[in-house]
Amino acid sequence: MGTIRCTQCAGPVSRYDAHPTDHRCATCRRAALIPPRVWQDTRVQHALDAHDFGTLLRLVMAETGLPQYELAAVVGISTATFSRLLAGTHRLTNIDRIVDLAQGLGVPDHLWPVRRPGATTALPAEAEVWESAADIGRRVGLAQASNTSAAALTLFDSEIQQLVAHYEADGPHGTLRLADRAVRLRHTVHSLLEGHQPASHRTGLFNLAAQTSALLGYMAVNRGLHALADAYSNEAIAFASDINDIATMMWACGTKSLNAYYQGDPERAAACAAEGIDLAPDHPQAIRLLVNGLARALGKAGDHAGACRAVGRAEDLSARTGVPGGLTPCISLEPYGYTRTLANAATVHVSLGNTESVLRYAADISEQVLTGDSAWSRALVQLDVATAQTTGSHTDIEHAMLLGRQVLDAHSDGPLILSVVQRARELHQIAEPFNDIAAVREYGEALRQWISTPRVSKLRSSATMQQPPVVSGKGFAHGPAGTPQRLLSSRPAHRP
Repeated sequence: MGTIRCTQCAGPVSRYDAHPTDHRCATCRRAALIPPRVWQDTRVQHALDAHDFGTLLRLVMAETGLPQYELAAVVGISTATFSRLLAGTHRLTNIDRIVDLAQGLGVPDHLWPVRRPGATTALPAEAEVWESAADIGRRVGLAQASNTSAAALTLFDSEIQQLVAHYEADGPHGTLRLADRAVRLRHTVHSLLEGHQPASHRTGLFNLAAQTSALLGYMAVNRGLHALADAYSNEAIAFASDINDIATMMWACGTKSLNAYYQGDPERAAACAAEGIDLAPDHPQAIRLLVNGLARALGKAGDHAGACRAVGRAEDLSARTGVPGGLTPCISLEPYGYTRTLANAATVHVSLGNTESVLRYAADISEQVLTGDSAWSRALVQLDVATAQTTGSHTDIEHAMLLGRQVLDAHSDGPLILSVVQRARELHQIAEPFNDIAAVREYGEALRQWISTPRVSKLRSSATMQQPPVVSGKGFAHGPAGTPQRLLSSRPAHRP
């Protein structure tokens, strides 16, 4: 078969471009569809210069009358990608894709938006061309065009508030399916970020993306999904850092610290907390990092003085920043309330074996915990008190086991988090030396049945369940002033 020559320019026609009836080369056929006058339009030139390929394609369609599917075929891209470019929900940033588009359209050499492959000279300087007011107006309209709205951002933020408000009552996988809702919100926000928005909307979307990932990281910690928790937290930090959202960055560092703590790595937990604190040591978010992150990690590592200093700094910062006094939700992205801080301080002193301090903190927050909506917080404080009553020279084993049984009964169904399972098991480990007491054996049997249920067994793999807390042998202080009677129930204490 001989070489086919173009009937218009006499150049060779590639066998891939050959047409049964039209013996023109691809260049000549394209020139017939996109005449030279298109490239003389200043709007087209400005769109090329700005890499605004969606506007470029709309202008070419308007100038030539070509339908969308035909121009997509000329350019050599799918109709789906072509539609997304027109809608502004997709932008070309890859140099190879830009080259393909320019070649497909037949853009003249001097108008190429990037250096043409094989070119040996720089792109020529643009001639002095003044825009019309209409040109400027169109550009402003394109810059402010958005695939979302302020109202949509408000609704997304409302969804985050709903996730926080219902989390402790329903958990990540209760009837409201809060984890699923958070995942859907994350996907929605991320899909919008692939489109085009003005700076105000884009900043709002980045903030929502950071907060949604932060919440998912915390939910993953509560389910013992450690790798996923770190991934979500790192994602939250990445989005928050891009818009300088210090508060969310610190919150995600706190979640990473908590995750490391539950993996039995207090050194990494302390490092993650310190990283967050260093971002803004006097920020209210540092309270959570100090008492829930640094102090707990140091307490687990046996650093008595360091843990106490961190608790003291958290209490001092609470007073200086005027945080709310109540029991803020555990998953709230707001700074810790004072009651939440004291509840965490009690946990720190459990690790240090300071039973007097545990009971003092528990007494201070007893009323707020009992009247609050957080069943998890109530269980954790009860288990901390029970552990304190099981250690030291003055013990109340039967009452400690009663508190433990109350927690197991209260969490026989409904949402559950890793912390409750961990501390319920640690209580039994510490009480084992008193196994001659019937209440200890009964609690042990109830615990074995409880943790064998499918809903609890999913949360049993945490490394922190392998070691009981460190105790220092300090005594348990009985008496009305030191005992949180309402929290511990009204049953008379038995002292063996």
